Amino acid sequence: MIHNVTLEVSLKPFWDLSDEGIRAVCEKIYLQWQPLIKNIEIISILLWTADGSEILEYKGNLDDKFEWAKYIGVANPEVYGNIPDLPQDQLCIHYCPRLYRKAPPEYTYRDLKRVLDTMRTVFAEKGRVIRLGTTFDPGPEFAVSPFKYKNHQEICLADTLGTGKELKSFICCYAELDADSVAYAGFPDGIKQGTSFGKFLGRQTKHFCKDMGFDYIWLSNGLGFGLETWGVCGAIFDGEKFDNTACQNIKDKIFKFWTELRKELPDMPIETRGTNLSTGMDLSSDAVPLREVYQNVPGIKPPPNSPWAALNGDFGMELAGWMSHIAKLPSNTGYPFRFYTHDPWFINSPWLDRYGKNPHDIYMPLAIARLDENEKIMGPDSISFLSIDNSYGDMPEQVPDEVIPHIKAALKSAPDMAGPIVWLYPFDEYHDMTFSGENIEEVFFGDWFMRTAINTGFQLNTVVSSNNFNGISKGNVVVTPTAITRNKKAFELLITFIEDGGKVLFYGPVTDVKLLDLLGLKTSEAIEGELEAVINGKSKLIKHNSTYSGGVINTIKAKDDVEVIASVQDKVIALKRSNIAWVRGTNSFEIQKNGRYPEMYDRNKYFYPESLMRILVGKLGYVCEFDKYSQEQADPVIVTNYNANALYLSSYVPDLNTTERLKFPEGAPVFVETETIIEDGLSVYHFPKAEHLECRVFVEMEDGAVKCKEFCLTTPEVKRRLEVQGLKNATVRFRPETGYEDKTKVLRNPKGAPFTKGDFLEPEKENGFAGTVLMYRNVTGKILISW
Repeated sequence: MIHNVTLEVSLKPFWDLSDEGIRAVCEKIYLQWQPLIKNIEIISILLWTADGSEILEYKGNLDDKFEWAKYIGVANPEVYGNIPDLPQDQLCIHYCPRLYRKAPPEYTYRDLKRVLDTMRTVFAEKGRVIRLGTTFDPGPEFAVSPFKYKNHQEICLADTLGTGKELKSFICCYAELDADSVAYAGFPDGIKQGTSFGKFLGRQTKHFCKDMGFDYIWLSNGLGFGLETWGVCGAIFDGEKFDNTACQNIKDKIFKFWTELRKELPDMPIETRGTNLSTGMDLSSDAVPLREVYQNVPGIKPPPNSPWAALNGDFGMELAGWMSHIAKLPSNTGYPFRFYTHDPWFINSPWLDRYGKNPHDIYMPLAIARLDENEKIMGPDSISFLSIDNSYGDMPEQVPDEVIPHIKAALKSAPDMAGPIVWLYPFDEYHDMTFSGENIEEVFFGDWFMRTAINTGFQLNTVVSSNNFNGISKGNVVVTPTAITRNKKAFELLITFIEDGGKVLFYGPVTDVKLLDLLGLKTSEAIEGELEAVINGKSKLIKHNSTYSGGVINTIKAKDDVEVIASVQDKVIALKRSNIAWVRGTNSFEIQKNGRYPEMYDRNKYFYPESLMRILVGKLGYVCEFDKYSQEQADPVIVTNYNANALYLSSYVPDLNTTERLKFPEGAPVFVETETIIEDGLSVYHFPKAEHLECRVFVEMEDGAVKCKEFCLTTPEVKRRLEVQGLKNATVRFRPETGYEDKTKVLRNPKGAPFTKGDFLEPEKENGFAGTVLMYRNVTGKILISW
């Protein structure tokens, strides 16, 4: 349940600093978002004042002026090094920032306080108490910062915006400050040599927030989560090798930042952006001790989903990264969802121009959920909007008007039970492997592999940590990396689950003797590099790098009942054996030394073994096939979840020249208000750019055109009706709405309202599925389903 809505806003709309001008903006904020916040318990306003330098430089004098985020583009372009010698209007805004309007106002701290006081007053007049948050960003983007890039360059240790330059671009949380004699609010005698950044930021924040009236702080762009928080490389991985010996030292440094920050801010809530990556990625690149931070830093919120998918289309990264961060949580807290409506700095408004007003980045993330320690489903408890103003300080009504209905619809169909495919995530095991210096390549491999698996159509919505796993309905498929064998209890529960008929898909290298035996494998000599693979009988070229992929390929078939799905030479890389399956896994990318992001292999040349995850889960009942015009064409991203016993499908189709063919364990899905062709038992669809569909009807039949549509009630005794047409000797399975399992009526070939008489079909209740499923055999023609 959503308890909090956070509206993020910059100072740009507040260009008129008269009392009337400030109040008008505050009134507008309330009115535009009132349809969403009217029934929400907590309303938060997160103010992007500058880049956090206004906190670092604060001296306690309210009449001091400060640099604020009045720019379009990177406010400190010197971090890029050599800037092209071109006229201003020919330079990218990363190299040449522009003022967002002519003659923007100058701000004093007293002006900032007036804005905050007015915001509280306006909302109080509406009967609402609000929380006010301030932001701190480690980078150069938002406001001119002499503190970072002139007076205290020593705290900028990260090459986030490029390598090999004299001036680093991002603050590192475990940096130490050089001495200076400036009288700051929290350090009236100046900064002593070697003062930790965590201590300095914490104490300055305490004074700044107390004087301004802020209630909490948001740490942006990965601050507190390592050195290179935007990239695949970092303090312990340079793109070619892992420095296992440095992990413990880096862990201690990061944790020191958090303990010293919290010591200075003992009672202030701390909210975090986190990195653009995942738990396993952060561990293997920067030794980020997320577990220790969650366990030992009170009052901290976990990171939301990254907004980067809006920029680069990498929704696999967004979804896998978010699930890995919420698999385990700080005690007594929920977790936030964040949606990218506008960018206040770089002339893009994602809802309008990057998403094209398509709501896939609403429906897919809001279909994500976790299982807690009591095996209860848990969705986000907070929603944030970055941001409610655009780069020019405008707040177009079109955006809340269009976005809010999708948010409400997504929440209405949010998961209320574990989804069809559940990710059993080794949160603690990945930490143990990293800080023991053991198999860190495997930690790196696992999350990157899952990211690309999702990007190639693997459906995933529910995550559970290994320590929270206590078994699950055998109607769900459990997917887990082979590292799960390091948790004896969880692995034994998995074995019991499998023995009871549960389906499990493993991925990753296999070294555990018991798992080798379970999969029907044995080890052999190792291979890697460019390899000819056979996938479902067809020859494909793959490229396996052992550094990126958790080791070499070295397993061969050991038992006759193993169905080999994919192989390289005599090595098995994907198999099915009864109700279990396994994919060895390869990360299909290259990484430049100290590079920021992996570069995927040419898909016209190489097959991506990550897509074997979708093929293998199809062997376990969740068939999802794509017809594309070329191999390099991007695959759809699909998330499925259950709500009120219906299956919901949310998707993003980056290239509409794609046909989707689906079949689930219940049968071919026939979504409400759709028509489909059944071919070879699969339902055929052509999804738009973004889709969000409900399915309660599944059919087993060879071929034909089938449709499912809402039907008018015609009688007050009925809550809802669906009409299904085009059935030919079909087995129909229906998922009744929760609470209506015994009240569902199915009428064959209905005639004459109110449809209380006729050929009513008797259902068979089927076991083996998550939730209740009613089955009707040998159905031809039309049926009316009422409840």
